[in-house]
Amino acid sequence: MTCPHCAASISEKEERCPYCDSYIEHMIPKVSPPVQNRQLLNQGEDKTELLLIILSFIIPMAGIILGAIQLSTGKAKSGKIYLVLGIISFFVLPCSFSVLPIMFSLLFNMKA
Repeated sequence: MTCPHCAASISEKEERCPYCDSYIEHMIPKVSPPVQNRQLLNQGEDKTELLLIILSFIIPMAGIILGAIQLSTGKAKSGKIYLVLGIISFFVLPCSFSVLPIMFSLLFNMKA
């Protein structure tokens, strides 16, 4: 084999050229591009789970985080559902917690 950098004759097993001290390409580990890594993560089905839907609605921040994770792994369908439920519940739950006590107090005050 010849060194691609200095054209010296070297052994096939050499990690570095003994003449020019350059690394030989066949010994450098190959790194896969991020697109292939994303495809490896996206091997499962893109389906929603009832427990995660409920969790996304009850705990808004969990829904937003789950949605972001699913979207980043390429699962657009479930990611959008968790994200939208998290955002909606972020605004709906505080309103319901403030409206329900008022409704109950009005209901009990009307009976008296």
